[in-house]
Amino acid sequence: MRILNWNISYQGKIENKIDFINQYMQENTCVMLQEVKPHAFEYIKNYFGEKYNFIYSLDYRKPSKFDSEARKLGVLIILDKKIDILDCGVIERSPFPDRTIYATIKVGLQVIKVLALHSLTGCGYYRTKSVQYDSFAEFIDEYKPDIIGIDANEPETDHYDMTQMEFFDNGPGAKNFFLKVQENGLLDSYVKINNIVSNETIPLTQSHKVRRRGSVRYDFIFINRNIKIENMNYYYDEAVNAGSDHALLICNTKLD
Repeated sequence: MRILNWNISYQGKIENKIDFINQYMQENTCVMLQEVKPHAFEYIKNYFGEKYNFIYSLDYRKPSKFDSEARKLGVLIILDKKIDILDCGVIERSPFPDRTIYATIKVGLQVIKVLALHSLTGCGYYRTKSVQYDSFAEFIDEYKPDIIGIDANEPETDHYDMTQMEFFDNGPGAKNFFLKVQENGLLDSYVKINNIVSNETIPLTQSHKVRRRGSVRYDFIFINRNIKIENMNYYYDEAVNAGSDHALLICNTKLD
């Protein structure tokens, strides 16, 4: 199965972004997108037509007339029609369920649990970011996902060992999340496939650029250790040229 994870950014032309990811779509593809506004979702559905199934967080937590634009940054999972959807929804106990989506799917004979997440930023949400992360950790503990795609807006200091990461978060939430990911047998796919055992560069690779801080790795695909990872890449320059401010992540796995 091919896994794509990308914060497409609510700014810029959606047409260019979807043309960009379309070139990476193949059989048994699962795409996880963040910052998908309603107009972008409508364009994506029309673009792909009947070829794929769509699970969109704003279908579960609909914005109200009083909501700001921040409550319209949905998370979307796109699945090859050959992949069966057994269950799906959002994290109800999260303060921002609209930035979450999960799906239990069947690929061939194998059942896989997928979780797509978009963290709040600390600069605007302070302790709410930590509470959101705690809800992620709680859900992981109960749901036991096999694959997580996330724009984490963390860490402050990247590290191949998740227990050694340093965080911006104004509380314990982000640390709790990354520890829970590790405790549940999920691996950082980039670290695993490249057999990284030292921090020769920080960040380990670039997925985003922050004003006054520079390059960071905020975007991750975590994979169950029992799933074979064939390759994993960050496409930063190409994704920025397509109109986003985050790298496109692509991980190819081999299922039993």
